[in-house]
Amino acid sequence: MTFITFIYKIGNNPKTYYGKYNVDYVSDDHEGLDNFVVRPILMRGLNEYRKQKNLPKLKAKIHLGILSFSNNRYIPTFSSKKEIKTFDFYCDYDEKIYMNGKQIHIPNGCG
Repeated sequence: MTFITFIYKIGNNPKTYYGKYNVDYVSDDHEGLDNFVVRPILMRGLNEYRKQKNLPKLKAKIHLGILSFSNNRYIPTFSSKKEIKTFDFYCDYDEKIYMNGKQIHIPNGCG
């Protein structure tokens, strides 16, 4: 099990948001955890959330910073479901996305 914790800001808004992305596997063939692993699922989740709130797609730039990457084949790295409510954005191992602790419907999950 692998997880990536990150922070992000939207446009010029000074507010910092926190996210966690849980996944079974992250390839080492990419050009950055921020742009090629986390950003696509974050954008998908944010835009689906906005769509469900009848808001337009984000046009502002997303500033994204990776806080940690954890990958261990021998020691389980999962946490309880209770932590979902502590993050602004959360994608769990079951490929469900949560915004502010509430699950949002995403066609085809995180993948």
